[in-house]
Amino acid sequence: MIIAKRLKGKAIAAWLGPTGDAARRAVASVKQTIARTPTAQTLDFYFEIADPWSYLAAQALQRLIAHYGVAFTATAVTPPASDVNPMPLLRDAHAVRDARELAAYWNLEFPAKKPADSGLVRDVGTVLVKSRPAGAQLQAMLDLGAAMWTTDRKQVAKLVGQYGFEGHNDVLPILNESYAALRKAGHYQGGMIQYAGEWYWGIDRLAYLEEVLARDTGKPVAHVVAPRPEAERGPEKLSDKPLTCELWFSFRSPYSYLALEQIEAVLGPDVELVLRPILPMVTRGLTLPQVKRFYIVRDVKREADRIGLPFGELCDPLGTGVTNCLAIAKWAQARSSAEALAFAKSAMRGIWTEARDMAEYVDLKFVVERAGLPWDEARAAMAPEHAEAVTKWATTNATDLGVVGLWGVPSYRVGDFVTWGNDRLPLLADRLRRHRAAM
Repeated sequence: MIIAKRLKGKAIAAWLGPTGDAARRAVASVKQTIARTPTAQTLDFYFEIADPWSYLAAQALQRLIAHYGVAFTATAVTPPASDVNPMPLLRDAHAVRDARELAAYWNLEFPAKKPADSGLVRDVGTVLVKSRPAGAQLQAMLDLGAAMWTTDRKQVAKLVGQYGFEGHNDVLPILNESYAALRKAGHYQGGMIQYAGEWYWGIDRLAYLEEVLARDTGKPVAHVVAPRPEAERGPEKLSDKPLTCELWFSFRSPYSYLALEQIEAVLGPDVELVLRPILPMVTRGLTLPQVKRFYIVRDVKREADRIGLPFGELCDPLGTGVTNCLAIAKWAQARSSAEALAFAKSAMRGIWTEARDMAEYVDLKFVVERAGLPWDEARAAMAPEHAEAVTKWATTNATDLGVVGLWGVPSYRVGDFVTWGNDRLPLLADRLRRHRAAM
């Protein structure tokens, strides 16, 4: 069984590697040749009207087009379907908070403090479902987005008249059709850009897209979105108390693997780390459809390559593997935070880079001892009499994550700063820099 899972892990790694990438690019090229003239690649942008990340991405897209001059499309879509968006209210609230942090860090604008007004969203939709050239559509997205996010009803009404609109009854069918086309193309949410068969999530993956555009156009990388000068991001305390970083993660989350490998360097020696492992999304009743799984593993591979981490020979720990890891993590945490981190990192490397099966004692023993922990004690921590306490611990961690307005991993809380995602580590590092400057 272990040998079979190792072989499966190697097959997945091959699919994620250069050979798989070349095959996907070839398929994308053939599809584009069939759908359009084969003279140039086209950049396809999907814009969710009430999504703050889409509004930020539209700002970046305008700069990309101005510098690289590539052909593009701009299509409005509905919010993600329920199978990929299990917590829509939490997502909407977090998106606003996150976009404000992103705009403050990057050279972008986002003025809102709360989710968009539903009436204004409907009015904006009547404009963005109307057919128009791509350049005019992108400008409409930016103009209407600026008015909508500042709740400027007079300006929205003026722009509706200026750009032209369809009837309210036409909006949802057209947006639904566009969202279905997005799912068919291989993704599931707005704020996404597809180019040459690859997906780029707005600001978070802009650097990758720029590299490809520079290669294809022969132009230098412009870094069209860069951090604001540090002088504009001055000192700001996170807390008057000694700082602690709570890190929520899941052993089934590959993004958590990336975060655990980087977190010590981000925090430095003066911030205590407290690990808060939780059960996987599917175990908590949240769905993870195939389209989302496929995108995640390919995106994590891209990120792992960027920061020089191995990834791809994986063995899904769902079930007994996760249960075993949680039991050992709880025991290790009781010993010390350092030992808890050592085990979590060793187990994650086993799961995501070595195709080790956390349901098998031979692999568990290896990752425990690699972390410098005694196997006999770790094995005892997995005894049935501890199961209820382990489940309660993981459930409490998940409940506390919900209290801070999040549901996914990796998530962090340091003082009054709460954020989600491996991609937010640079923002966390910047907030810590600003905190230390304020001390």
